[in-house]
Amino acid sequence: MINVSETMRDDLRENGAIKIEGLFDSSRLAECKRCFDYSLSNPGPTALDIFDGTSDSHYNDLGTHKTLEVYRPMLEKLALGELLANLWGSENIWYFGEEIFIKDGGAVGRSPWHQDTAYIPANGRHMANVWFSFEALPARNALEVIKGSHLATQYDGAAYDDPNDPTKPMWGSDNFPQLPDIEAERRDDPNLWTVLSWDLEPGDALVLHSGALHGGAPVDAMCPTRHTLVLRFFGDDIYYRPFPKTKPDYFMDVREFDDGSMQAGERYRSAHFLQLL
Repeated sequence: MINVSETMRDDLRENGAIKIEGLFDSSRLAECKRCFDYSLSNPGPTALDIFDGTSDSHYNDLGTHKTLEVYRPMLEKLALGELLANLWGSENIWYFGEEIFIKDGGAVGRSPWHQDTAYIPANGRHMANVWFSFEALPARNALEVIKGSHLATQYDGAAYDDPNDPTKPMWGSDNFPQLPDIEAERRDDPNLWTVLSWDLEPGDALVLHSGALHGGAPVDAMCPTRHTLVLRFFGDDIYYRPFPKTKPDYFMDVREFDDGSMQAGERYRSAHFLQLL
């Protein structure tokens, strides 16, 4: 078990992301890879190549009830619920689901900047993505996070259908402010945004708030392949926020994941999710 320090708690709460070195030893990383391979061999209904037909095409898939039965023993063995409970001071921890990514070929560009909370009907302090890859990643090929952005503006989601327009809104109709073109702004002023990023070795992981602006993780000739698993969790301090009424401009209608049984502002709970603690 990782020794959680007060610095780790403070950094996650204030900055929105931390790196945990050696979160997974070789046997635990092998368990994660077994689950990843199962997901790859048993694609769900949302599996697709994002930006298909372009040089930035890469594979993406979300978890399903079927994969949960495979992931559950791994989640219990890794004790990630205990880790997050310690980081947050939360009595209860739920598993939200997983997502897998593959970028291959040595020339796949950045993933657009976004906040996962634009795609989830909830928000609060206790939301986390545990993001890790099975390859070593220099910081330039790893995920980037805008420091403190989970405490700031909730932007619209990215439509993810045009790599040349990374801010194209998903919800539109003035539901949320449109995403800023962070990369264009960084080119004009490299100091405008405070970006967090780390070199990662196999077994290292990033823990980031789901509402933090994050993106990037391209592959290039020096780092040609990236197989990434993202495990998402939430704790006690999270509240239901209904989706906008408009149909999202996205490759799936995320409104299908909103069961509509809760009232706005109610603590986010559902029997659909696996409770770990």
